[in-house]
Amino acid sequence: MKIWFYIFMVALFMAVVFACGHRGNTNENTYDFGADGIDTTLQKTTMKFDNVLHDFGQVKEGEKVVHVYEVLNTGKADLVLFSVRPSCGCTTPKYDKKPIRPGKKGHIEVSLDTKGRPGMQRKTITVVTNTEVPNTVLFLNGEVLPAEKKN
Repeated sequence: MKIWFYIFMVALFMAVVFACGHRGNTNENTYDFGADGIDTTLQKTTMKFDNVLHDFGQVKEGEKVVHVYEVLNTGKADLVLFSVRPSCGCTTPKYDKKPIRPGKKGHIEVSLDTKGRPGMQRKTITVVTNTEVPNTVLFLNGEVLPAEKKN
């Protein structure tokens, strides 16, 4: 009886090992990420932002601030935005998931929810791409005026 148990366990182990190694055939792009988390198979390119700093001025607490950063692919290879990470949960980015062709523009829309955040604000958004220096930091600054207290 013990021998059948061991045979069963070995067979189960082998099935799990082989199943985990099987990737399947997909039409999605596959990237080879290096130690720094950047795809090592993509050609490097260059990019230019219209402006990396946006000052939204003064807004009332509770308003949503929205700004669109424009990025131009100035290189000869496709520009891929791997990730766009805000510095806090009150800031939400939306960005182009498809590669940006050379000479074309892409957009990163950032919205800031000012509810419960009176005072000076300086938010950062880290953009990770297939450029020689893979990280670019965008800034969103301004002042949130406290909401008027209701009696």
